[in-house]
Amino acid sequence: MSNGLSISLPSLDDLRQPNILVVDDDADLRELLELKLTSAGYRVDTAANGEAALARIAKRLPDLVVLDVMMPGLSGVEVCKELRADGRTRSLPIVMLTARAHVMFESEGMMAGADLYLTKPFSPRTLLARIEELLTF
Repeated sequence: MSNGLSISLPSLDDLRQPNILVVDDDADLRELLELKLTSAGYRVDTAANGEAALARIAKRLPDLVVLDVMMPGLSGVEVCKELRADGRTRSLPIVMLTARAHVMFESEGMMAGADLYLTKPFSPRTLLARIEELLTF
């Protein structure tokens, strides 16, 4: 007897693909990163700001977060600090992206707990290589 409910389970391939959360207030950059990461074999979720990112992470823990530094509301640095303070996300790999190239800003991101700090513009190839390194480390 069927009750009309249908449950969709992820395929084994989906379970093996690392899930990356891309957080950036720039919709064009989010879309570009989603395209590049998906074509490289990753599952990708996106968020437009820090608050949305934390809500998504609370529901589903990604394997890695790509996080813009300068966003309205919670900055990427604030999100990074919150993730590092939470035992569930303390070791989550975090890549921070920013237009602020000064060494002072890079050290701020690294002190917040980022594993990698890349300045915009950046090479998608470099980002993909570094993500692969972080996920296999």
